[in-house]
Amino acid sequence: MQKKPYFASLILVEDNDALREELENYLSEEGFEVRGVDSGESLNLALIERPADILILDLNMAEEDGLSICKRIRKSMPSIGILILTARVMSSDKLAGYQSGADIYMTKPARPAELAAAIRNLFVRISPKQASPNWILDTKLLNIRFQDKVTIPVTATEAKLLKLLAMSHDYVEITDIQTCLLEEALDSAKFKLRLEVLISRLRAKLDAHTDNINPIKSVRSRGYQLCVDMEVV
Repeated sequence: MQKKPYFASLILVEDNDALREELENYLSEEGFEVRGVDSGESLNLALIERPADILILDLNMAEEDGLSICKRIRKSMPSIGILILTARVMSSDKLAGYQSGADIYMTKPARPAELAAAIRNLFVRISPKQASPNWILDTKLLNIRFQDKVTIPVTATEAKLLKLLAMSHDYVEITDIQTCLLEEALDSAKFKLRLEVLISRLRAKLDAHTDNINPIKSVRSRGYQLCVDMEVV
């Protein structure tokens, strides 16, 4: 089953037909939109037809060399991502690749999963930055900023707890919270009571700005989950 598109458009510049087809198939299955070309001239035509987010570029090609392609594409399309994938393994080759404008230099044979991960990371880096999040936790200044308008002070313990919750994709177990807060010596029942007080205090601080949504929910008496998107700085 084909994966959901990753919303990154790729052009693979590779003159080895078998390798190009293999990579096209793999990256398509990973959810990328992939077009394969075999030369700099074919690349030009593909870019005229439709722009791309990222080029995956071989260096050893029969016609125009990959370094030449990299230099001119970087000059004409400064915001495009360029990943060089080549059999050239010398440090001088890698230096030349980066000097020509490459963002990432990988050598063949590259593990397909590693290549896909590098493409995803590059796509995130070159994508337009998102607007500031509604909630920002500042662990140094010990405050929460809401929409850059409201500043809510928090204690060091509250900040540590919020950071743990904000960095989790799911709920956090009470035992993990106890470890994070360095409260392992405290009896578990007593810690649960202390944690309930902490959570209640944080809810009271956040409630006014969450449109009647419980900002921190209890999960089956096993842990807690943050229900607002919060960036940690």
